[in-house]
Amino acid sequence: MGQDHFPNLPVGDGMGFSRGVMLLDDCEGTFTYIVGGTGGDDVHEYLAAAAFTGTNGLHLKTRTTAAAAGDIVTIYKYHSIPESGLLVIRARLASPDLTKVKSIQLGSVINSGAETYQALLKHSPNTPKTEYQTTAAAFVAIATMALPTVASAFIDFELVIDCLAKQYISVTWNGIRAKLPGIPLWDVGAAVARYGCLILSVEAIGAAAAEIYADNLYIGEHLES
Repeated sequence: MGQDHFPNLPVGDGMGFSRGVMLLDDCEGTFTYIVGGTGGDDVHEYLAAAAFTGTNGLHLKTRTTAAAAGDIVTIYKYHSIPESGLLVIRARLASPDLTKVKSIQLGSVINSGAETYQALLKHSPNTPKTEYQTTAAAFVAIATMALPTVASAFIDFELVIDCLAKQYISVTWNGIRAKLPGIPLWDVGAAVARYGCLILSVEAIGAAAAEIYADNLYIGEHLES
């Protein structure tokens, strides 16, 4: 379904000009994400200390003032739905202090024009466990991904979704892939518009701000790019 490059692109073009690429973010430009969450003095920015490669990375941090367990900061980015239906969402994610992080979530909302569907990959570093979201909005743990990570280590998170069948294809965390053929996405409810939307969030485990770094964010239908 996916392909690395369209063969008819001009030599001078990059993948960002391919209609099968929705987002390529090396976090070196202007921060244009929509932000939500608990609010207050939460942080959402490009920052040098958050870079995996290049000058800057994406930095998210929950509020410091009146910090509480369950505080969350989320960024969103709207995009079109790939013509093929194959949607790949990938990012390199890290935290400078995992002890303050309840969960890191990477996912997508797919509005088909009739229904809203959601897919999420959630990593809880202090359990540790990595889960995907089911049709009932609950989460199912993936046994092979019940492994700890270390602070400041950038880990690959990836979801592969069939937007036409409204099903997972696979999820990958830290080089471990779990195939999820035929597992349906959560049907959130009726919708009118048609779009896709990236979700990236960090949630605090206690009364201290939790933060993550992100870099090399990708959304598209090129599975091997």
